[in-house]
Amino acid sequence: MKRVCTLPLWLWLGIVSEADLVSSYSMTPPTLSITEEEHIINAKDTLTITCRGQHPLEWSWPGARWTPVEGRRRWNSQPQQRPVGAGNPEEDCEGTGTKPYCKVLVLTESQANDTGYYHCYYKYIDAKIEGTTAVSAYIFVRDFEQPFINKPETLLISKKENTWVPCLVSIPDLNVTLISQNSLIHPDRKTIFWDNKKGMQVPTQLIRDSLFVQCETVIDNKVFKSNFFIIHIAGIELYDIQLYPKKAMELLVGEKLVLNCTVWAEFNSGVRFQWTYPGKQMQRAVIESERRSLQTHTELSSILTLHNVSQQDLGRYTCTATNGAQMLEESTDVIVHEKPFINVEWRKGPVIEATAGDEAVKLPVKVVAYPQPDFQWYKAGKLIPKQSQSSMQIKDVAEHHAGTYTLVLRNRLVGLEKRISLQLIVNVPPRIHEKETSSPSIYSRRSPQALTCTVYGIPAPEVIQWQWRPWMPCRMFSRRSLNSRHRAARRHQRDRMPECKDWKDVSRQDAVNPIESIDTWVEFVEGRNKTVSKLAIQEANVSAMYKCIASNKVGRDERLIYFYVTTIPDGFEIESQPSEEPIEGQDLQLSCNADNYTYENLQWYRLNLSKLHDEEGNPLVLDCKNVHHYATKMQGELRFQPDSNDATLLLTIPNISLGEEGDYVCEVQNRKTREKHCHKKYISVQALEIPRLKQNLTDIWVNVSDSIEMRCKVDGNHVPDISWYKDEKLVEEVSGIDLADFNQRLSIQRVREEDAGLYLCSVCNAKGCVNSSASVSVEGSDDKTNVEIVILIGTGVIAVFFWILLIIIFCNIKRPAHADIKTGYLSIIMDPGEVPLEEQCAYLPYDSSKWEFPRDRLRLGKVLGHGAFGKVVEASAFGINKSNSCETVAAKMLKEGATASEQKALMSELKILIHIGNHLNVVNLLGACTKPNGPLMVIVEFCKYGNLSNYLRTKREGFSPYREKSPRLRIQVQSIVEAVRADRRSRSGTSDSAIFNRFLMHKSQTVQPIQEVDDLWQSPLTMEDLICYSFQVARGMEFLASRKCIHRDLAARNILLSENNVVKICDFGLARDIYKDPDYVRKGSARLPLKWMAPESIFDKVYTTQSDVWSFGVLLWEIFSLGASPYPGVQINEEFCQRFKDGTRMRAPEYTTAEIYRIMLSCWHGDPKERPTFSDLVEILGNLLQENVQQEGKDYIPLNDSHSSEDDGFSQVPSSAQQNSDEEDFDMRIRCHSLAARYYNCVSFPGCLTGGNQIRCSSRIKTFEEFPMTHTMYKAHPDNQTDSGMVLASEEFERIENRHRKEGGFSSKGPNRTAELSAEQSDLRGRCRPSYGSQVGGQTFYNSEYGELSEHSEDRSCTPPAEGASPPALHASFFSEQY
Repeated sequence: MKRVCTLPLWLWLGIVSEADLVSSYSMTPPTLSITEEEHIINAKDTLTITCRGQHPLEWSWPGARWTPVEGRRRWNSQPQQRPVGAGNPEEDCEGTGTKPYCKVLVLTESQANDTGYYHCYYKYIDAKIEGTTAVSAYIFVRDFEQPFINKPETLLISKKENTWVPCLVSIPDLNVTLISQNSLIHPDRKTIFWDNKKGMQVPTQLIRDSLFVQCETVIDNKVFKSNFFIIHIAGIELYDIQLYPKKAMELLVGEKLVLNCTVWAEFNSGVRFQWTYPGKQMQRAVIESERRSLQTHTELSSILTLHNVSQQDLGRYTCTATNGAQMLEESTDVIVHEKPFINVEWRKGPVIEATAGDEAVKLPVKVVAYPQPDFQWYKAGKLIPKQSQSSMQIKDVAEHHAGTYTLVLRNRLVGLEKRISLQLIVNVPPRIHEKETSSPSIYSRRSPQALTCTVYGIPAPEVIQWQWRPWMPCRMFSRRSLNSRHRAARRHQRDRMPECKDWKDVSRQDAVNPIESIDTWVEFVEGRNKTVSKLAIQEANVSAMYKCIASNKVGRDERLIYFYVTTIPDGFEIESQPSEEPIEGQDLQLSCNADNYTYENLQWYRLNLSKLHDEEGNPLVLDCKNVHHYATKMQGELRFQPDSNDATLLLTIPNISLGEEGDYVCEVQNRKTREKHCHKKYISVQALEIPRLKQNLTDIWVNVSDSIEMRCKVDGNHVPDISWYKDEKLVEEVSGIDLADFNQRLSIQRVREEDAGLYLCSVCNAKGCVNSSASVSVEGSDDKTNVEIVILIGTGVIAVFFWILLIIIFCNIKRPAHADIKTGYLSIIMDPGEVPLEEQCAYLPYDSSKWEFPRDRLRLGKVLGHGAFGKVVEASAFGINKSNSCETVAAKMLKEGATASEQKALMSELKILIHIGNHLNVVNLLGACTKPNGPLMVIVEFCKYGNLSNYLRTKREGFSPYREKSPRLRIQVQSIVEAVRADRRSRSGTSDSAIFNRFLMHKSQTVQPIQEVDDLWQSPLTMEDLICYSFQVARGMEFLASRKCIHRDLAARNILLSENNVVKICDFGLARDIYKDPDYVRKGSARLPLKWMAPESIFDKVYTTQSDVWSFGVLLWEIFSLGASPYPGVQINEEFCQRFKDGTRMRAPEYTTAEIYRIMLSCWHGDPKERPTFSDLVEILGNLLQENVQQEGKDYIPLNDSHSSEDDGFSQVPSSAQQNSDEEDFDMRIRCHSLAARYYNCVSFPGCLTGGNQIRCSSRIKTFEEFPMTHTMYKAHPDNQTDSGMVLASEEFERIENRHRKEGGFSSKGPNRTAELSAEQSDLRGRCRPSYGSQVGGQTFYNSEYGELSEHSEDRSCTPPAEGASPPALHASFFSEQY
């Protein structure tokens, strides 16, 4: 502590402060036996003074410094000088009751120099205050021979106005005169004063120029003079004082203490230093003084040094500097520790909270340590650089600053270390994610809508509030962040928010738009838990304003939603009538419809093709801002519809010509932003052609009461005017005569004799007419008609009676509950004899709350594939997996102009997908868009690597069969196999969906991805990959079989490859354009994948799970030939079918192994019952896959490898018999010996599989390569295509089928097949197949879009399953085109 003050002020402050201190004591001051303030004794007399008080007492006499202040005097507590020649003048005496302490001062042989103040004070009370803790008396020792007290001293002359000359006297009543070097100075009581206790006060200028002064008095005519007072003129102002070191000094016992007290004083000043410190009486300190005279001032220093400090030296050290007129003081504390130590503790507790956006937050820690340790801060175990203080400050607080911070204090010299941790919680004001992304403000009228607010904040908002108000303007104002605490952090963010009133909480009662629900949930998105609130509006009827409000303890956020309802989708559209492809000569009307609230200034343009390229011929980049530079303005008729607030600009082009074909642009301007928007519509004008007939009418012979139908099919892009004539009379539509399909079809019900005649079909347009005629002959009489009428009426009456009877019976029978129908779905409603497939799909449920996906969160992209009636589009879905992330999906939809039956078929496909459920190796359903405000869409998983066939072809050059995979791959493969086995063991009590979920969880928890997605094209293809693909397909087919689903088109083109080498089965024969696919052979009007079909499917029209096993064998051949086409070089003709029927099979593919080829041949067994099931195949391939991982792939050598074992270090190891597994009751193993090296064309059938105790082996297998086919050239029909360029003609296939019927069919059971089938029907639930009514053999074939079609019938019926069929199966027609 430093004190800078003049001496009087310093004394006054000290007395006042000590008076206040002592006032707290309840005591009375000491009392003296001398009551007068001045007491006079003569020299040589004895002075006796008694002092009594309440506490121990002590005396002080002249020789001590004292200063009178306002009638009270203060002195220091230094040891007093004793009178010369006297012993100890103090003696104890007996006290009294109220003042038990007493001390007597006895002064003998008194002298003049003993004149002065005598003080008695309480010894152990530091505050010595006159009248409170002390009492004094002034004693004059009168000596006429020595009237002046001889105390020579230097008299310092300063800049003060007056100066005291201390001429002290022993006789109180004297006339004293001051003698200066030039004159005598007498007291005048105006400017010169005399005081017998202080001396003479004179103006400073009177004595400033003198060398000395002296006091003089006369006693009995004798002159007495005092000692000389040497005058010294010096600066007395002290500027500053500093004590170094400035902070408290800490030392260990035995160290050295050095304190430097420096004063900056006026030039040529003199200063006296005084140190006060503990242990001063021991006089161990060494004090040195230094003086440095500079040009402007003087520096004076006093250095205190204390060696080998101890605990007794700790305390406060004070340096006092004075020059007589001014005093400065500075103090510091010295702490002495016995040994090094570190103590650390929290200042505000272990948890500190801050808010994101704060300028700074401090992590306060209290540290007491010596010597000073090293400080290191850590966060989550990581060192924080540039932080070497005990308290850490974090600036610009953000969310990522949250965490656990640890302070480590180390004293490496003595090996001390302490740690302390603090938890920093950063609260984040809520932020609504949708405010950062563009959202629609225009909504279609009468459409369901969902408004969503996704909020993130810490802590998470407990409730998200929804409010609404009517649609009306609001005053806009600028404001900063809603939370005042973060104005500084967000001063750059200003939201234009409307100042709207009359907000109401959203409720179902008073909402202008009916509210379906308000749901709030928490989603884990992008590593954060976000709160999502969705306001579901049943029907958008009225424009309104909605607002969602989210708040937590540190902030609040709002999102304002302008819910403007319009009849125009997106507020702006172009329509064309009659179509976008008008016929030459038609009147075309283009309508530019815009919402009048949003847009204005509608204008039509037609682009000029000549201006769309620059001078160099490069196409120009057009936008709505410059489109008018390259287009011709066209005049339209503006209409306004006040009911819907829509504006329409009509552009009419009468009698359109070919030259008017081109791009037509409608331009509008946004009312708020003033930005221009435009839509373009290309009008393609179709040239008008003379009508053409696809076929002419033919003569008809018909019986009376029969029905006839005549078709006049027209070819061309425009249906002309068609008229029917009978015997040159116009035929009009009446009862019994129907004209349909734009008059292209004429139907006559219950023909009569007068209906006979010549019928003419006349087709005309502006280019001309074409006619076709035919005669109708009616045979029979009207009597027969009357009999038939009677029979029909009687039959109808009987039927109505039995129908009423059946209704009564069924009403008395308890109908199964809805839950029973759902549980026993396959066993009850799948009976083909009772319920057709259409009704089965009608029973299947569709839960819109679970599967419906909002269209506004789906953005369509490029087309991945298309069929005759549908297409698959790559799309981006926001939040389809209950998250806010954007995922790539595939969306299946119908093409424009789809019929109601096609819509129903796609809806049936959706329900079947939901019924089947999810599986890792099946392309799974993600959602659907079924609401009427847009096209019907089925959303499934997206597989970015496309189908497996194309992928294998591209990887042929990089195929490395023996390349070792990383240990992570082997761990993953082994985990996959073990997970599947565990699921199979627990299958009896676990649903397929549960197994699927557990499998995914097991994979994510135990296996890291083998490679990143982008590396799959770069990684080499190995034998392990091929076996893994085969295993996964078998696993997926096992799942489909368990769901009673038959694929019927299992091939590599229908297997998609996804991330992490996961394959997925897709395309269940639904939407492929098989008329353009070379893998399909055309039969009649149907295309069939003959190369993948089982014999019973080709010849007996039987599709079962075991026929899918045959196709799986062909798929294996594709995989291990790296995407080659099956039966290479073989013509698909009559000879092929005959040899195929006789048991000839394909040779082993190039890259296969003996074990894999045995599996292929076992799948190609002629008897479906002898083929392995998919569960068997999963077990077999799982064993191979696991052995391959364990043996690092050295046992799998391709059969066609041209390298010898001596060349490459590999040998062909025979496969030994495998032992049965104890884990399952039925363990399928490969038992037969391996093939001889390089011998595969003619071998004993190696596909020997064990089943229980039975071993089934077949005879040796013949291959097409071993016995080449006779090359017979056929003239190809224009619509017949195969992958090899050879064609199986329709008449040839019909000839094979007829011969097959005569031989009794393909089944090995011969004619008894039908009888055995009837016997087995009681144990089978049946399955649904289409009827076989084709005129060329009744062959079932794939339609290019939905389900199955026969040649002349679209009806579906249910028939019992064929012999050897798998359990009842549902024909799965789902998934769309290959990606």
